[in-house]
Amino acid sequence: MPALSARDGYRRWAPHYARETAISLLEDQLVKPMTPPLGGKRLLDVGCGTGRRLIDCGAAEAVGIDLSPEMLDAGIGRGAVAPGVRAMVGDVRHLPFPDRHFDLVWCRLVLGHLPEIDCAYAELARVTAPGGMIIVSDFHAEAHAAGHRRTFRDADGVHEVEHHVHDLSAHAGAARAAGLVPVATREAVIGPAVEPLYAAAGRGALYREHLDLPVVLALAFRREG
Repeated sequence: MPALSARDGYRRWAPHYARETAISLLEDQLVKPMTPPLGGKRLLDVGCGTGRRLIDCGAAEAVGIDLSPEMLDAGIGRGAVAPGVRAMVGDVRHLPFPDRHFDLVWCRLVLGHLPEIDCAYAELARVTAPGGMIIVSDFHAEAHAAGHRRTFRDADGVHEVEHHVHDLSAHAGAARAAGLVPVATREAVIGPAVEPLYAAAGRGALYREHLDLPVVLALAFRREG
């Protein structure tokens, strides 16, 4: 069966997206310590999904944008969500925000759905204030090489979502072209943190097979000038 487009895939995934996966758990554990304190900051979450990261995040302004209206509607909804929090439908390649506005921009597990990432990095850099930080995460190229794919499960079975491989050098090159300065690079591997998820699914043998495989790449950049 051919992979679903990101637009169609997340439309179908939205009703079930709240379920934790190994990838989402490891990605969250990877990005949290890379994120500076949010108090007083203006935060943009590009590809925010259901918006669950925005609620009670502590930022002075928290804005989410996602390509899928169904994802937003399955979570925090669209428009003004709470004081200082809002969400809307939009595309990372055409962000509807002024230049140099946000102090911190997240773009998490999004860019792998794009065949080219230079335009996305240029937009992320454009909306980030001087001295601000951009944190990007992606499905790890080594996981894809090992046969892993971006998938979800619903009542009709397991579905693959279209994914394009962008390795560390591709991300670094696109960020450099956008004028960003690298701050940190981290990766998450399959390990004890996600073993209970495998066990709950009756896949202990698969866990042992996947052990120590890098599955998430995260990078932090700073915008200067």
